[in-house]
Amino acid sequence: MLKQTIVSVYTHRELVREMAWRELKGLNRGALLGSVWLVLSPLIQVAAYVAIVSFVFGQRSSTGGPFDYAVYVLSGMIPWQILLRCLGQAPDLIRERLDLVKKVIYPLETLPYTAVMVSSFGSLVSLLVFLGLGLYAGRLQWTTLLLPLPAALLVAFVVGLSWSLSVAGVLIKDLREIVTITLALLVYVSPVVASEALVGPKVWGYILYNPLAHVVICFRDVFEGSFHPWSWVLFASLAAAAFLSGAWVMTRAKRHIAEYI
Repeated sequence: MLKQTIVSVYTHRELVREMAWRELKGLNRGALLGSVWLVLSPLIQVAAYVAIVSFVFGQRSSTGGPFDYAVYVLSGMIPWQILLRCLGQAPDLIRERLDLVKKVIYPLETLPYTAVMVSSFGSLVSLLVFLGLGLYAGRLQWTTLLLPLPAALLVAFVVGLSWSLSVAGVLIKDLREIVTITLALLVYVSPVVASEALVGPKVWGYILYNPLAHVVICFRDVFEGSFHPWSWVLFASLAAAAFLSGAWVMTRAKRHIAEYI
C-alpha cells in the first residue's frame, strides 16, 4: 500500500494533469480578462516587488547594485512562493473536496501533486522575470541548468508535508490558519530577503536554525553558482523524511477519512 501511494502520481498522471488544468481554468472564471490573470497577476506582483526591493531596500544592501539585490531576493522568493501556496492550502485539500471523498473512488494521494502544479504557475512567471533580470545584471550562472535538482527535492518535501497536513486538516479544522501564520512569520527568519552581509554573521547563524532556510539556500546555490554542502544534506534529508512519513500517514489514513468528515 505504501508503494501504491508513492507511485500513484505516475499511475494517475493523466488525472493529475487534467485536474490541474481544470483548476487553473477555474481560478479566474467569470473575470473580465479571464485566463489572462493567470499571467498578469503574478507579473504585476513580481514587478511591484522588484521595484520596492530595488529602489528602497536595495540601497541598503552590499550585494551590488539595486537590481543585483532584486535578483538575490527573487531567487529566494521562487521556492518560498511554492512553499507558501502549497502548504498553506494543504490542510484543506481533502476537506474542500468532500464530493470526491464520499461519492467517488478518487486517489486522494494525488491531490498534493495537483496543488503543486497549480501553485507553481505563478512561480514560473517569477522565474522568467528572474532569468531576465539575472541576464541584465550579469548574475546568471550556468549552474541554473541544474534547477531540476532542488525543484525535485522541493516537490518531494511539499508533497510529503501536504499528505500529512491534509490528513491532519480533516481532524483540526483551523489548521490552515495555523500553517499560514507560521509560514508568514518564518519568512522573517529565512534568507529570502536577508543576506549574511545585510544582517551580520551572528543573526545569519540564527537564521540557519530555520530548516526552511536551507531550501532557499539550495535554490540560490543553483542560481548563483555557489555551494553549501550542509544545506544540501539537510534539504535532501528533510525532503526524504517528509515524503516517506507523509506517504505512510496517507496510506494508513485514506481508507478511514470519510468516517471523520
